[in-house]
Amino acid sequence: MGQETQLVIEKHGGMYIFKMRFRSLSEVERYLRTDPQVNDEIFYTQKSITASEKFAGEPLERAIRYCLGGYDHDFARFLQIKKEIDRVNLKTNHNRKTVPSVVGSRPNVPAFIAGAPKTMYRMERAQEKKFIEIYMDLTYDHTTTEEQIVNRGILTLNLISLLEEQGIYVNFKVFECCYVSDEVFYVEIDLKKPEERINVQKCYYPMCGKEFLRRVLVRVMESVPFKRNWYMSYGTVMNEKQIRAVLDVPEDKIMILAPKAMGIMGKDIYADADAFLSRIKLKEEIYFPSYRKNED
Repeated sequence: MGQETQLVIEKHGGMYIFKMRFRSLSEVERYLRTDPQVNDEIFYTQKSITASEKFAGEPLERAIRYCLGGYDHDFARFLQIKKEIDRVNLKTNHNRKTVPSVVGSRPNVPAFIAGAPKTMYRMERAQEKKFIEIYMDLTYDHTTTEEQIVNRGILTLNLISLLEEQGIYVNFKVFECCYVSDEVFYVEIDLKKPEERINVQKCYYPMCGKEFLRRVLVRVMESVPFKRNWYMSYGTVMNEKQIRAVLDVPEDKIMILAPKAMGIMGKDIYADADAFLSRIKLKEEIYFPSYRKNED
């Protein structure tokens, strides 16, 4: 088990923060395969096991195995909706702007015949590559629909693609952050490092599989040595302001919150895409398509 998966307890402004970090989904799987000791002084029964399948999905053992791949519940539908967004991207990005130049990648034949001094086209220089971190909060309230969850997953992957197409390397992590009294639980998992390409199916399980949130992460939580009464609620979700304050998350790190907070209603993927990107507040720096305008 790597250093990142070990529990760290920090005190911050009167709060005790219990942090766990995993470098990959496979590290989560390996950690749970050790059957970490349950904090049975707090968790009298394990909701990771006893929660109904309607609420938490497939049983814990299977939910843990899915960390290594193979989770495909409604994955075909996910890919189909994703293709609709990809089609708009292709439509709006297939022509790159060119400018006249003395030297370049291809000749400007009409200009050469006319005797113009600049007779070559060149592609505009790519911007120097930068790095950006994206954090996605996996939690959501009980009124959130499956359509909202799916659309948030699709639009998050789309955001990563748009950024990397424009020369920005993305470090993508998912997390859960909640609290009871003066205790905070924070668990973070790396899904994509800057040098890696997006693995859609790997990202799909934690982003859209309720088993990951309600069985896998709950089982991780049950191994933490809390002192407060976490059993009743398994924690209250923190809002963005609280998360940034408690964890010292700077403003230049993109935080993707629950679907409603990101303007995602789950009905029209194009409307959701425009609302989502507006919420990210990067339009002044990055070119984003206008999805409703280009949906046809």
